[in-house]
Amino acid sequence: MLYALIISVCLIADPDDCRVYEQPVIELSANPSSAYVQGQALVAQWIDQHPKLKLVGWRLRPGRGA
Repeated sequence: MLYALIISVCLIADPDDCRVYEQPVIELSANPSSAYVQGQALVAQWIDQHPKLKLVGWRLRPGRGA
């Protein structure tokens, strides 16, 4: 199933500078509970790749993306 991973972050150096990133993902389970668990790993990887950003929140939106 196609989902959009929505990640809300702020710059660590400037907490007032916040952004929302939306990334389509297709490799997640069609089962929403399983997709949520799989999404946690994707968010952790994304944050590891962006060390200057602090995670504020994230969510999955089903049926959206490219």
